[in-house]
Amino acid sequence: MTSPSGNHSTPAIRVCPVVLAGGLSSRMGQDKALLKLSNGSTLLEHAKRQLELVDAPEGIEMMAPLVSGRRPGGIPDQVEAAGPLGGLQAIDQHLRQWELACDALLVVPVDMPLLSPGLLEQLCVVGQTVEQAVCFGDYFMPCWLPLNARSRKYLGAAAAGDAIASVRALFGFVGCVQLPVPKGDWHLNLNRPEDFSRLQG
Repeated sequence: MTSPSGNHSTPAIRVCPVVLAGGLSSRMGQDKALLKLSNGSTLLEHAKRQLELVDAPEGIEMMAPLVSGRRPGGIPDQVEAAGPLGGLQAIDQHLRQWELACDALLVVPVDMPLLSPGLLEQLCVVGQTVEQAVCFGDYFMPCWLPLNARSRKYLGAAAAGDAIASVRALFGFVGCVQLPVPKGDWHLNLNRPEDFSRLQG
């Protein structure tokens, strides 16, 4: 990338948006990624759409969204029952396998339909300035995760059973910037049928 004056500027940060959708949905009793919202979109389609609508700040290049999980078009976990970190490790391996350069992940869970592109843009604005994860307060999802040697080391260790397979532990290892918690119900998780009924109501 070259500036108008001819000087070489900093290369854009390549960010891969990720929908975590590899859970078992045991509390929901059915695949919650395929639950339909009032507009006719499934939760999975809605989550991908929110990522596609993110207006990335200058200096960030957004890649096409990837989806974790075993359904068609998804990237299956390589290690069963490794939770969100298993999904992120599988995404990392997929990017490496296909030699897709990526500097950071912008991660959303499939079951948070009230997230907005604006909130995700806030994570990007801060994420491009730090070498740490970024989230809102003690809500570890959605998040920005730098994909560097340190985070990859932890994801690999967690998938192998050699480190605690939790997002909290990952963020403790790589460091985390916790932004002020926005107002509203953006953090609503659809884990159980009653959660989905509340959303629909």
